Amino acid sequence: MRRPLSPTLAKLAEQELNETPDRIQQDIIILRVWIRQQPHLRARTEDDFLIAFLRRCRYSLEETKRRLDRYFSYYNLFPEIMSNRYITQRLLDVNRLGMFIYPDLPKCDNRTALFIARFGRLDPNQYSLREIYHFTSMAMEIVALENDYASVAGICEIIDLEGVSSDKMRRFDKQFFRRWWSWLHDCSPLRIKEVYVINMPKDIQGSIMYLYNMLSLQVNYPIRVLKNAEELFDHIGKSSLPEEYGGTNGHLNESIAYMEDLLNSYRGYFEQEYKYGTIEELRPVEMATYEAEFGVNGSFRRLNWD
Repeated sequence: MRRPLSPTLAKLAEQELNETPDRIQQDIIILRVWIRQQPHLRARTEDDFLIAFLRRCRYSLEETKRRLDRYFSYYNLFPEIMSNRYITQRLLDVNRLGMFIYPDLPKCDNRTALFIARFGRLDPNQYSLREIYHFTSMAMEIVALENDYASVAGICEIIDLEGVSSDKMRRFDKQFFRRWWSWLHDCSPLRIKEVYVINMPKDIQGSIMYLYNMLSLQVNYPIRVLKNAEELFDHIGKSSLPEEYGGTNGHLNESIAYMEDLLNSYRGYFEQEYKYGTIEELRPVEMATYEAEFGVNGSFRRLNWD
């Protein structure tokens, strides 16, 4: 059963995402019919899952279909993060590292949800980058289903580089990171609105600025490099930041515990993962039909894009 949005988020969803409450169920039915008609596609069809993708695509049915197809295609294309997605003790240990933090309801001024990535907490002798992003793909899917601020207003991400040494950068798998970045850009049900990079050590500035310049050309949201956490106050505000970053929005350990509770509550959900993916041998190769261009039953809509 769908959760009703708060009045503030409902207005934001209507203005920015073209969400019309009276039309949501119709769109869900259209997507379910389309999924059943695809011989190669084994996709989830729960209401909240489809709504998350509709919001990510601003209720463009055709873009939603493409993103869903890509998402489940990546079960084959990127098995390092999209296969064997089960709640294990090792996964809970990765969460307890506190490398990726997903606070519960961080109400920034623009209503975006706050994500914090602390790469300095990764010990490559204990955990691989594959394990980290395997966890992150699962956490982001849960957040897309549970956090309306994230699914409606998008994500404000803080990348904290404190503790990242030149040795860690040399061992950083840049090719794997590029694949992850493609998944995030092309498949994820969450929309990043802005990124802030803080606490960059001088000895890794060259490597980080190379990645910064490369990624900035590929995205349509700002990536800002700040000197320290204090500069975040000018962009996010103390009321939205956790106390470890000088704010008043709870403690990071509370967010870690919150995510562990969510992971445990989603054990049954992820135990169904074996059902999903694509069978590429069955993918149809044909000219685009009327439905492919305009949606089932002519459901094409004129959308208000930014």
